Amino acid sequence: MVTHSVVLVILLSLSAFFSAVETAFTSLSFLQIQDLKRRRPEKGGRIEKTRIHSENFLTTILIANNLVNIAASAIVTRLTLLSFGDAFLGVSTGLVTLVILIFGEVTPKRLAITHNETICLCAVDVVIALSWLLRPLVYFIGAISLVLTRVFGPAPGQKITLEGVVHLVNLAQDSGVLEDDTTQMMKSIIHFDEVKVQAIMTHRTRIFSLPADQTAGKVVDRVLSEGYSRIPVYENNPENIVGVALAKDIWKACYEGRRKVTLKSLMIQPVFVSPKMSVYKLLSTLKEHKVNLIVVLDEYGGLAGIVTYEDLIEEIIGEIYDEDEEKTTGKITAQDDGTYKILGDTPLYLINDSLGTSFPIKKSSQTLGGFLLDLEGNIPLAGEQIATNEGVFIVERIVRGRIILAHYFPKKP
Repeated sequence: MVTHSVVLVILLSLSAFFSAVETAFTSLSFLQIQDLKRRRPEKGGRIEKTRIHSENFLTTILIANNLVNIAASAIVTRLTLLSFGDAFLGVSTGLVTLVILIFGEVTPKRLAITHNETICLCAVDVVIALSWLLRPLVYFIGAISLVLTRVFGPAPGQKITLEGVVHLVNLAQDSGVLEDDTTQMMKSIIHFDEVKVQAIMTHRTRIFSLPADQTAGKVVDRVLSEGYSRIPVYENNPENIVGVALAKDIWKACYEGRRKVTLKSLMIQPVFVSPKMSVYKLLSTLKEHKVNLIVVLDEYGGLAGIVTYEDLIEEIIGEIYDEDEEKTTGKITAQDDGTYKILGDTPLYLINDSLGTSFPIKKSSQTLGGFLLDLEGNIPLAGEQIATNEGVFIVERIVRGRIILAHYFPKKP
């Protein structure tokens, strides 16, 4: 009787162990595995290998757990028959089922979710040894299971996607692990290679430029008042950019008494890029040519805009303000009624990430303004409504064919 009781306790302990190991391994995330490989290279590698061959692992654990539970039930049945006869067989079966459920299944699995890394490190060698011991049975059961599951088609493999990474960042924000600013910065970095130059450039209608034949003395006051350190220089018309003048060179020329020197003799050669270039490649171009300002030309060779290092940095960390620059609200401003005021130059990916929308991002429409223009097919008027599958936009401000501000009314669920 005592021997049977000791064996029963051992079997219940093994049942709890196998249940905990199963939950610990299946709940281990990809990031946890990579962290274990970094901290404990050998055991971390074995844990990763075990997870890769999860079918063999699960089959091994399930076989062992079922054998233990069946053996425990058999011993309880034996003890009941010897002590009370078959009249109490139903009661004993119910009791042993309840005990196994509480102490062999539910409780170990709850503990395993909290301490999955520790359990995996301690149990991985036992699991590997057990899989070798039960290999013939594992392969036999696995083969039968594989034939049956083929009827339902292959299971989709897990892979890391950008959407998954963004979801993980959102989850970290919701959990309080990341601040709002940090979250937005990480999303911007994730989408860095997807954003095109046209989404961050300063449009040609907003460029401050100077004619090449003007002298330093005549333009120095305007340069001081505008506050730009680099000024595009044009010939004949403002869209024919032929160089970039540095404000410090203009000031230096005036300080040295060369006020009549023209900007053409002071300027440096410009670097031209396409608006379709990704900002990641733009960063390489800025580094390669050792410039801070690049001229953007459209497909016909006309001026599309300019882009600077500051634009790139703002794409990652948000708006940067000088000491004399007035601070404005963000690109997306929530209203009390659940609607949003959105600037026309806001990248679509930022809107999708912030508002949970799924507006399509195309090469021709990287920003909200471009998206609405493509959707409408022509230049809308102020106050005009533009309907989408996810809500309605009302154009509030438009300047020279460019949408400056729109009011977004999300579609109600």
